[in-house]
Amino acid sequence: MKIDGLIMHQVFQLTRLISRTLNTRFQPFDLHVSEWGIIVTLTDKGPMTQRELARYLNIEPSAVSRSLVGLQRKGYVARETGEDRRERKVLLTTIARQQYKVWEGIADRHRQGIMAGLTAADKETLSGILTAILQKAQECPGEG
Repeated sequence: MKIDGLIMHQVFQLTRLISRTLNTRFQPFDLHVSEWGIIVTLTDKGPMTQRELARYLNIEPSAVSRSLVGLQRKGYVARETGEDRRERKVLLTTIARQQYKVWEGIADRHRQGIMAGLTAADKETLSGILTAILQKAQECPGEG
Protein backbone atom coordinates (compact mmCIF):
# COMPACT_ATOMS: atom_id res chain seq x y z
CA MET A 1 0.00 0.00 0.00
CA LYS A 2 1.36 3.41 -0.92
CA ILE A 3 1.96 5.87 1.91
CA ASP A 4 -1.06 8.10 1.12
CA GLY A 5 -3.35 5.09 1.17
CA LEU A 6 -1.76 3.84 4.37
CA ILE A 7 -2.28 7.22 6.07
CA MET A 8 -5.94 7.37 5.02
CA HIS A 9 -6.44 3.79 6.22
CA GLN A 10 -4.87 4.68 9.58
CA VAL A 11 -7.08 7.76 9.93
CA PHE A 12 -10.22 5.71 9.22
CA GLN A 13 -9.15 2.97 11.62
CA LEU A 14 -8.31 5.50 14.33
CA THR A 15 -11.60 7.39 14.08
CA ARG A 16 -13.61 4.16 14.19
CA LEU A 17 -11.67 2.91 17.22
CA ILE A 18 -12.01 6.22 19.07
CA SER A 19 -15.75 6.29 18.36
CA ARG A 20 -16.25 2.69 19.44
CA THR A 21 -14.35 3.07 22.72
CA LEU A 22 -16.01 6.38 23.58
CA ASN A 23 -19.43 4.86 22.80
CA THR A 24 -18.60 2.14 25.35
CA ARG A 25 -17.83 4.77 27.99
CA PHE A 26 -21.03 6.70 27.20
CA GLN A 27 -23.19 3.56 27.19
CA PRO A 28 -24.36 3.91 30.85
CA PHE A 29 -25.77 7.33 29.89
CA ASP A 30 -27.50 6.11 26.71
CA LEU A 31 -25.38 8.57 24.75
CA HIS A 32 -23.57 8.01 21.44
CA VAL A 33 -20.54 9.74 19.94
CA SER A 34 -22.68 11.19 17.13
CA GLU A 35 -24.98 12.72 19.73
CA TRP A 36 -22.03 13.91 21.82
CA GLY A 37 -20.68 15.86 18.83
CA ILE A 38 -23.98 17.71 18.54
CA ILE A 39 -24.10 18.41 22.28
CA VAL A 40 -20.55 19.80 22.28
CA THR A 41 -21.31 21.97 19.25
CA LEU A 42 -24.50 23.38 20.78
CA THR A 43 -22.63 24.04 24.03
CA ASP A 44 -19.83 25.89 22.22
CA LYS A 45 -21.82 27.65 19.49
CA GLY A 46 -25.30 28.02 20.99
CA PRO A 47 -28.58 27.20 19.21
CA MET A 48 -28.25 26.28 15.54
CA THR A 49 -30.46 24.99 12.77
CA GLN A 50 -30.22 21.36 11.72
CA ARG A 51 -28.64 22.48 8.45
CA GLU A 52 -26.02 24.55 10.29
CA LEU A 53 -25.18 21.58 12.51
CA ALA A 54 -24.75 19.30 9.51
CA ARG A 55 -22.51 21.80 7.75
CA TYR A 56 -20.41 22.54 10.85
CA LEU A 57 -19.94 18.86 11.75
CA ASN A 58 -19.38 17.72 8.12
CA ILE A 59 -22.17 15.17 8.55
CA GLU A 60 -25.01 14.27 6.21
CA PRO A 61 -28.24 16.09 7.17
CA SER A 62 -30.06 12.74 7.47
CA ALA A 63 -27.51 11.55 10.06
CA VAL A 64 -27.94 14.77 12.05
CA SER A 65 -31.70 14.31 11.86
CA ARG A 66 -31.48 10.77 13.27
CA SER A 67 -29.22 11.92 16.11
CA LEU A 68 -31.53 14.85 16.91
CA VAL A 69 -34.56 12.55 17.09
CA GLY A 70 -32.72 10.43 19.66
CA LEU A 71 -31.52 13.45 21.63
CA GLN A 72 -35.01 14.92 21.65
CA ARG A 73 -36.51 11.62 22.81
CA LYS A 74 -33.99 11.55 25.67
CA GLY A 75 -34.89 15.12 26.62
CA TYR A 76 -31.46 16.58 25.77
CA VAL A 77 -32.43 18.92 22.94
CA ALA A 78 -35.45 20.97 22.01
CA ARG A 79 -36.42 22.91 18.90
CA GLU A 80 -37.71 26.45 18.89
CA THR A 81 -38.78 28.82 16.16
CA GLY A 82 -36.00 31.14 15.05
CA GLU A 83 -36.13 34.71 13.74
CA ASP A 84 -37.59 33.42 10.50
CA ARG A 85 -40.81 31.49 11.34
CA ARG A 86 -39.79 28.69 8.97
CA GLU A 87 -36.48 28.30 10.78
CA ARG A 88 -36.23 25.91 13.73
CA LYS A 89 -33.24 26.24 16.05
CA VAL A 90 -31.95 23.27 18.02
CA LEU A 91 -30.92 24.01 21.59
CA LEU A 92 -29.82 22.07 24.65
CA THR A 93 -32.30 21.47 27.43
CA THR A 94 -31.59 22.15 31.09
CA ILE A 95 -31.13 18.42 31.63
CA ALA A 96 -28.37 18.25 29.00
CA ARG A 97 -26.64 21.38 30.33
CA GLN A 98 -26.66 19.90 33.84
CA GLN A 99 -25.32 16.54 32.64
CA TYR A 100 -22.70 18.11 30.35
CA LYS A 101 -19.89 18.27 32.94
CA VAL A 102 -20.24 14.53 33.65
CA TRP A 103 -20.13 13.67 29.95
CA GLU A 104 -17.26 16.09 29.37
CA GLY A 105 -15.27 14.38 32.14
CA ILE A 106 -15.77 11.00 30.49
CA ALA A 107 -14.66 12.34 27.09
CA ASP A 108 -11.70 14.13 28.70
CA ARG A 109 -10.42 10.99 30.44
CA HIS A 110 -10.85 9.08 27.18
CA ARG A 111 -8.83 11.69 25.26
CA GLN A 112 -6.12 11.80 27.92
CA GLY A 113 -5.72 8.04 27.77
CA ILE A 114 -5.38 8.08 24.01
CA MET A 115 -2.96 11.02 23.95
CA ALA A 116 -0.82 9.78 26.88
CA GLY A 117 2.81 9.56 25.90
CA LEU A 118 2.67 12.31 23.29
CA THR A 119 4.66 15.43 24.10
CA ALA A 120 3.21 18.92 23.72
CA ALA A 121 5.38 19.31 20.61
CA ASP A 122 4.03 16.03 19.18
CA LYS A 123 0.47 17.27 19.73
CA GLU A 124 1.20 20.62 18.06
CA THR A 125 2.76 18.88 15.06
CA LEU A 126 -0.10 16.40 14.78
CA SER A 127 -2.70 19.16 15.06
CA GLY A 128 -1.00 21.11 12.27
CA ILE A 129 -0.86 18.07 10.01
CA LEU A 130 -4.50 17.13 10.64
CA THR A 131 -5.59 20.75 10.04
CA ALA A 132 -3.79 20.76 6.68
CA ILE A 133 -5.38 17.43 5.69
CA LEU A 134 -8.83 18.65 6.75
CA GLN A 135 -8.46 21.83 4.70
CA LYS A 136 -7.47 19.83 1.62
CA ALA A 137 -10.34 17.39 2.17
CA GLN A 138 -12.79 20.30 2.32
CA GLU A 139 -11.43 21.62 -1.00
CA CYS A 140 -11.73 18.21 -2.67
CA PRO A 141 -14.99 17.95 -4.64
CA GLY A 142 -17.01 14.76 -4.41
CA GLU A 143 -16.97 12.41 -7.34
CA GLY A 144 -20.25 12.14 -9.22
